[in-house]
Amino acid sequence: MKGKLLPLAGLFLASMFTTQMSAQQYQPIPVQSGFNADVIANGVGSSATSTNDDVDGVNFAFVSKDFQLSATDAPLTYGLPINGIINTAVASTPGLSYQMASYSANNSLRLENTNDNGTLMFTTPLPAISLYMLATGGSGDCTVDVDVNFTDNTSQTFTGISITDWYYGSNYAIQGIGRINIANDNLESGYGTDPRLYQIPLAIDAANQAKSVKSVTITKTGTGGIPNIFAISADAFNPCPTPTDITATTTTDSGTLSWSAPAAGAPSSGYQYYYSTSPTAPTATTTPTGSVTSGTSVTLNNLTIGQTYYFWVRSNCGGSSQSFWKMKEFTPGQISTVYTLGDINTQFDDTGVTTTSTTNCAGGLTVNVPAGYKIKSTAVSYTMTTASNGWMSEQRSLLVCTSNGNTEASIAEGAGSTGGTYSYNRTGLTLANDLTGAVNFELRAWRVYGGSDCSADYNKVDNNTLTVTITLQPLALATNEVNAKEKERIAYPNPFVDTLSIEKAENVKKAVVTDLSGITVKTVENPSSTLFLGELKSGMYILTLTMKDGSVKSMKTIKR
Repeated sequence: MKGKLLPLAGLFLASMFTTQMSAQQYQPIPVQSGFNADVIANGVGSSATSTNDDVDGVNFAFVSKDFQLSATDAPLTYGLPINGIINTAVASTPGLSYQMASYSANNSLRLENTNDNGTLMFTTPLPAISLYMLATGGSGDCTVDVDVNFTDNTSQTFTGISITDWYYGSNYAIQGIGRINIANDNLESGYGTDPRLYQIPLAIDAANQAKSVKSVTITKTGTGGIPNIFAISADAFNPCPTPTDITATTTTDSGTLSWSAPAAGAPSSGYQYYYSTSPTAPTATTTPTGSVTSGTSVTLNNLTIGQTYYFWVRSNCGGSSQSFWKMKEFTPGQISTVYTLGDINTQFDDTGVTTTSTTNCAGGLTVNVPAGYKIKSTAVSYTMTTASNGWMSEQRSLLVCTSNGNTEASIAEGAGSTGGTYSYNRTGLTLANDLTGAVNFELRAWRVYGGSDCSADYNKVDNNTLTVTITLQPLALATNEVNAKEKERIAYPNPFVDTLSIEKAENVKKAVVTDLSGITVKTVENPSSTLFLGELKSGMYILTLTMKDGSVKSMKTIKR
């Protein structure tokens, strides 16, 4: 009898394990060590001061959206997300994301020469069904071998893994992020489609899926371009299944976060949640902000308008059994308006459209800004679909604010010499900043092949996909709280987003930031020229600098 029960028990456990393993639980894997190059320009100043190497061997590096050559330059409309979170564009892995390393430290495993190798050690080993590598090739396609190392000191080897050149390739996780020549600070937008970071899957053998992955060792093979590896994510195993489909509904000062129960059913002890203004993910041992014992939503109150928040939720299966954290980014004080009047036709123009070009068939919509607020930034998203042998690479489009005549800085272009549907998503646009009341936008769309004038026969913008989202800001932040003609500027820009640049930082002994009630929110001894304050809520603060000669200087500053 026992002889029969044991195989049955084993079969039951194997079946349960297989069932759990089949549920996709995508998780970024924090890297503890192993990056050897900083190839992402960020902050204010020459790109050479915030990088120590290039991507491609000929002086080109990536840029973050917060990069500015000087504090008075307009913000970039392209670049890597400031928070380092890459939500993959690969359709087969919805919900998968990557967390880049700090842009102010080494952030790439760069392998220039044949047989160069490096090991990315993970902060917390975990078992995985598949790993996903975020990588690109500089100056050409390249190949690598990858050893996935487990905590039992065994490994699984992948040979001849191809990494595509950072221009024009498919299976990209993100595209259109631009680059800069660190030798002369020349910026290139990549026309909204290049350069690119690619998603490279590594399927773990079934025999290894119960083992915890502790690191990956990557070796360049052959000649070709320069591999750059930026992050690793996993389809990870956890017997406590993760909630899915997190959504956020916001007002000006609150947010209701909702999610779906795992496919296996609601967890026995409900859910735990955690939220912060920092994108740093909670760990398995992080104390949750709160819990939800029944239902699948929670409302967060007293939030700061225009401040980006990061919300995580996990299943609580009882005792010490919790699922992985699942994250949703949201911003209170955002209004989205969708174009619902049908498909938007494209106009034929093969002469080369520019930001001043017009069409006879633009799609227009109006966003109403509530009284007491103004626009802080704008985002736009939509899809365009081909027909009649049209190609996605023949699509051109541009968002225009017709209330003030401002346009985006560059034309957006599709990619791919095939038919299909191409998705567009651009954030942080400044074309409507500071406007109030009813603000009008229009999307102009063109095609460079097929027919004449306006038509949907070859390329069109799909109905119900054009969405313009504005982030609000109180008009109070536009008042004379900051004297633009201070006798001596001690830090800039003002207002600022995440960082303040300190003038003559070599003369500063201590920097103290206080709120208007006098509470100290940050103290930095012997600060560098860049003071990071991204964790602060939007509002007014007082920066006080104690100089090495004993003098004290202070100024009011606004955190947007």
